[in-house]
Amino acid sequence: MQSNKKNTLLADSIRLSFGTFDVLNGAWLRAETGKVTGVLGRNGCGKTCMFRSIMGELKPHEIFVKFNDLVITGSHQMGLYVKYLPQKSFLPDKLSLKEAFSWFGKDFSEFTAEFPHFAPNADEKIGDLSGGETRIVEIWLCLNSGSPFCILDEPFSYLAPVYVEQVQQMIIRRKPQMGIVISDHNYQALLQIADEVLLLSDGYVHLVKEQCDLVRYGYCREV
Repeated sequence: MQSNKKNTLLADSIRLSFGTFDVLNGAWLRAETGKVTGVLGRNGCGKTCMFRSIMGELKPHEIFVKFNDLVITGSHQMGLYVKYLPQKSFLPDKLSLKEAFSWFGKDFSEFTAEFPHFAPNADEKIGDLSGGETRIVEIWLCLNSGSPFCILDEPFSYLAPVYVEQVQQMIIRRKPQMGIVISDHNYQALLQIADEVLLLSDGYVHLVKEQCDLVRYGYCREV
């Protein structure tokens, strides 16, 4: 999947409603290899719904998704090009750490080279890890999947500040090989590493050109 060629992921004209409630009204997302794209929005604005629509987990009324010039039409096809970190853990509790890495075809020692304090816990069950520890493992697996794109939904949740910094550095290191989309309520941590920022508000996506736009669009009172 990886090459020197710039890859582009485009999701456009996303329309989704539940009953009479419109969640997304023509929302869009564009990401590119070598860039971190931040997606901000207030609680309940539809960020996760947009990601799940792109991944094929939700069926919007309308959506158009392309990887480069290839139109994506199904969730199985999307999984070849994009790895998705959901807000809830995706690893089974009964797997050991070592088994989880084997399950994804990854070497546990590569992970412990970046996070050495996990080395003695190879046989520990996922269910016995803290929420923050599980999050670090899942983020690493997504970012090292070999896919050209990765969507991280709330990656900094449950993380201590020192881990937030480590994850930020890991994202920066992976950026040259892939396009990374991040949504997180810790917007300061997101702004520190994002090359481009989008704001989802009232079902629409706005390009944030300056940080004061976050105030203008009602995301926060001051930056």
